Amino acid sequence: MFYAAFIYIMAVISPGPNFILVSRYSALGSIKLGLAVTLGICTIGACFSTLSLLGLSSVIHLFPAFAKISVILGALYLLYIAWAILLSTLQRKSVSDGDTAPDAEMAGGLGKAFRTGALTNVLNMKTIAFMISIYSGFLAVPRSITEQIVIVVICSSLEFSWYFFVTVIFSSQRIKSLFYRYRKVIDRGLALFLTLFAMQNIYSVI
Repeated sequence: MFYAAFIYIMAVISPGPNFILVSRYSALGSIKLGLAVTLGICTIGACFSTLSLLGLSSVIHLFPAFAKISVILGALYLLYIAWAILLSTLQRKSVSDGDTAPDAEMAGGLGKAFRTGALTNVLNMKTIAFMISIYSGFLAVPRSITEQIVIVVICSSLEFSWYFFVTVIFSSQRIKSLFYRYRKVIDRGLALFLTLFAMQNIYSVI
């Protein structure tokens, strides 16, 4: 059980779209926005964990097109986020480095931040495949309902704890200042990373 949880948290802390969203919303928005994104990500993570234990892999094998469609939709959504980030840098060409106004794509409050985190995770087919692989190994040995509930709670708690830590770190005043000072360079780098990540996902199903 704890081996599965260890593998889970190791995958969670690896850099990816979720990390980018949480860190960016925390640094350029607020700690509340960072937590809202975190809750969106973790809610979907818990749902995927539960579905994986209930036999999500069987459904995917029955409908193989589902995986390809999910990958493409997820990639398109990541490209949309990358464009929104890049657009924010283009709109700030004449803005001074000391400006700390929130970016346009963060408008909409906590609800939109939650939905952004949830959509990013729910459309990430690699997350689904990862969940299935972990829980398939976990279920290789007969498990009670209690053990299955416990592993979902442990993994979900670890995921939330990690992104909560990221939120607190990136919402600190020092990190915020660095983000605002180098926001154009950072945002362009993040947009490039998301674009390459999305294109790689599309290439994998073509």
